[in-house]
Amino acid sequence: MTGNRHPGREPGVRRRGYTVVLALAFFACLGGLPAILSSLHLKISTAPPATSGGIRLLGAPRAPRAVPLPPAARPVDPALATATFPAVSESLEAAAVAREDNRLRTMLHDSFRTFQPKIVPYSHSLPTLLLTSGTQTVYYRGFRYVVHGQSAYTAADLIREGAMARLPDGGALLEDNVFVASGARLELSSSDVAAIFLDTTPSSSASIVGWGGSLDFRGTRQHPLTLRGWNESRMTPATDTGNGRPYIREVAGTMTFENARVSTLGFWSGRTGGVSWTGLSTRNSFGGAIATTFTGNTYGAFVTRGSSVRFWGDLFESNQLDGLHIHRGSVGAQASFSAAVRNGANGFHVDRATRKTVLLDDVSQHNATNGFLVDGRPLVVSASASGKSVTPGSGTRIENSAALHNGRTGILIEGGNRTLLKANEVCARQTGIALRYGASKTIVNGNDVRCGPRVGLSVGPSAPATLISGNAVSGARIGVLVTSSGRVEMDSSLVTRGTVFGISVRGANSVVVGKDNVFSGTGYRAVDARADAKHLALSASNTANWAYTPKGTVLTYLEFHPLAVFWLSVAFLVIAGGRWTRRRRPPPHPYPESTRWTGTAHAPVPVAAYAGAQPGPSSSPDRWAWMDGEVPDRSEIFELGLLDGPLHVDRRLARLRLEDTRHHGGHPGRHRPASPPGHGRSTDSTGPLPRLDY
Repeated sequence: MTGNRHPGREPGVRRRGYTVVLALAFFACLGGLPAILSSLHLKISTAPPATSGGIRLLGAPRAPRAVPLPPAARPVDPALATATFPAVSESLEAAAVAREDNRLRTMLHDSFRTFQPKIVPYSHSLPTLLLTSGTQTVYYRGFRYVVHGQSAYTAADLIREGAMARLPDGGALLEDNVFVASGARLELSSSDVAAIFLDTTPSSSASIVGWGGSLDFRGTRQHPLTLRGWNESRMTPATDTGNGRPYIREVAGTMTFENARVSTLGFWSGRTGGVSWTGLSTRNSFGGAIATTFTGNTYGAFVTRGSSVRFWGDLFESNQLDGLHIHRGSVGAQASFSAAVRNGANGFHVDRATRKTVLLDDVSQHNATNGFLVDGRPLVVSASASGKSVTPGSGTRIENSAALHNGRTGILIEGGNRTLLKANEVCARQTGIALRYGASKTIVNGNDVRCGPRVGLSVGPSAPATLISGNAVSGARIGVLVTSSGRVEMDSSLVTRGTVFGISVRGANSVVVGKDNVFSGTGYRAVDARADAKHLALSASNTANWAYTPKGTVLTYLEFHPLAVFWLSVAFLVIAGGRWTRRRRPPPHPYPESTRWTGTAHAPVPVAAYAGAQPGPSSSPDRWAWMDGEVPDRSEIFELGLLDGPLHVDRRLARLRLEDTRHHGGHPGRHRPASPPGHGRSTDSTGPLPRLDY
């Protein structure tokens, strides 16, 4: 029987201490497993994630899916020219907007004391028909009574009040402004009047504005309601000449369109841009449009401070700026099965300080700039005098849509958090999809980029925590371009028919990881890292079908080096300009006597030192005749022996001219009266000497 070495310790304590040490060592090995595997050059292959943030991720598409559009949303011809903004005076346009704002404030003030329709005149503007709620509260002998009156109005009421006139063809001409106050409702239907033309004059235009009231424009599929800006004096659609155009606006109320055809409305600003939903800081605007076309306006439709404004099956075509513009303060706006075609700026524009905007099954085609633009940057980046929010936009989703043949970028994301781009078709010539300027936690999944763009997917600068999963890029010069973006994960993507790089990473802070990607094509590299970029951690990537092209032509070099094209153009202009100036015949010199004499034609005529000099023993009559003004030929100069050789002709002539200048007081060629030999006047050596051209 053995005794206990440590009588004060209970049996089994040592064994439990060893167990704790072994457990700590085991967990330490688990924590350092990635470093251990990396040092041993071992990699554990795991499958790409199937979900991200609760969103199911798709695989790379094999063929684009056509977006089904209802009949009202189908454009006539997307290949026609895009709209342009008119060349108008900025000061006149801004003054027209300010004049409208002042008029609406006056009408709002008058509506508090008005309980029945009435015409209110306003200077420098058309008269305004004020429609208010007839319901009023009356206090009598300590009791409160509610008196109900007319609150709903139709086209017949506008005609009866003289604001609108019937036309022979069944339409109507709106000749005055209409203001629908809080509690009132204006319903215009194609069953009452088929078309409403909003008149414009050289000084002002008619408008329909609801401030707290409700506006309802309704037609049928067979007989849609037409709302059109019109110049009755010229019998032409309304054009903006600097004093504005008719417009329709809802402020802090509800406005709906159904089966309507809206055209040639709006000017300058968003709130007067055609059809606009504008809320207030205390109350948002509501409503939407169904199966409605917005054509030829300044903005197709404009929403600011809107709440759950919905568009379904609408067409935004040939508007001067954006087709559909979701502006600041809007929450939950949605556009589905709609098309934006041939607009002068962007097709769909989601601006700053917006949340939860959803674009589903939409088509943006042949717009002047971008198909879809999401500007999620905050209004300010730090404390400011305006006190604006520093919170960026968030929650924008673009799914199952198509961006086709737009001027610049198919889908452009600038800033914002948690933007989702899923299952979209992009056909572009410059950039397919671009993320930059603080776009964080963006998910790009299941998109198909085609038509041979310069860059298929562009990430950065400053686009951290981006997930690129299950995308297909075909025919791009650079399939995926990552520039100073931060961390980017790229999984299960397919890049085919590349011509320069499959993926190119640039910038020291660009960190790209991922797995199961396929790169095929012919170019310089399938996987490229430059400009201090770290090596890409792309595991299980397939580059077997990438053919290396060691050399390129001059055209391919210039195609990817625009600065070289610029400097070559500058050099060509300099050389061409120099050649052209040399071939030009120079104009005659304005001061020929100040030019350098070369001794050829038009030589200066030297004169004798004094007119009465007699030839000496070494003189000859020809020499003195020459000094008297008769210039011999060059051969006669050498025959007379006046000079030693042809190299001294110019110097000898200059010396004779100098002597003549000194004898005649600084006036060469000027003779004084003859004097007998030996009686010449002394020479003034202090006088100024003329400039001699050698």
